[in-house]
Amino acid sequence: MREKIVLAFSSGKDSAFLLHELQMGTQYEVVSLVTTCTNDGKSTSHHINERLIEKQANQIGLPLYKIKMDLFNAEEFENGLITAMNYFKETYGVTKIAYGDLFLEDVKIYKEKLLEKFGFQLLVPLWGRNTSEFVNTLVDEGWKAVIAAIDSEKLSLDYLGKILTKELMNSFPEGIDACGENGEYHTFVYDGPIFSSPISFSLQLPEKTADRWVFADVRL
Repeated sequence: MREKIVLAFSSGKDSAFLLHELQMGTQYEVVSLVTTCTNDGKSTSHHINERLIEKQANQIGLPLYKIKMDLFNAEEFENGLITAMNYFKETYGVTKIAYGDLFLEDVKIYKEKLLEKFGFQLLVPLWGRNTSEFVNTLVDEGWKAVIAAIDSEKLSLDYLGKILTKELMNSFPEGIDACGENGEYHTFVYDGPIFSSPISFSLQLPEKTADRWVFADVRL
């Protein structure tokens, strides 16, 4: 019997790929997706309309638990995550949550300490993978993802709204992680092996911005 866990789901490529890998394995059963959203209806990390994440969850066939907050800050995140884990422990006996982190050690340690403090455990099954190989595998397997956010100090606005392809990744400036693991970009996955059908969405790009982080308006 596989152990029941939950999975942190951002709507992007890493968490989507991880879910598929866990579902194909024999060790864990993912019983719910967990996402963080602001009260105005956007995911905290990628600024994706939460209705689109609901649609992703429906196409995947898993429930979606939303950690809601006014603004994304450490206190609200921590309280929301532990509240969620207590709910899943009481409902399913779950004590572990999986994240799609690849190599950010400080982020992993922060989550580990937070969860361990309350008797829960962090799983990072993708940890240590070569990011170039990882994202190339993702493209080869037919996953479709659009770049929904960029760090404009690392990537130009030309990349926002582009479909993630090998050609696009090869055009990244020197020093940019192919997977965007240093925060260079975030994605919205709209097709892949976990979905019963592709996710339809609309996309509007900002004409210009003075902000460092630039987000496409990705919605139904």
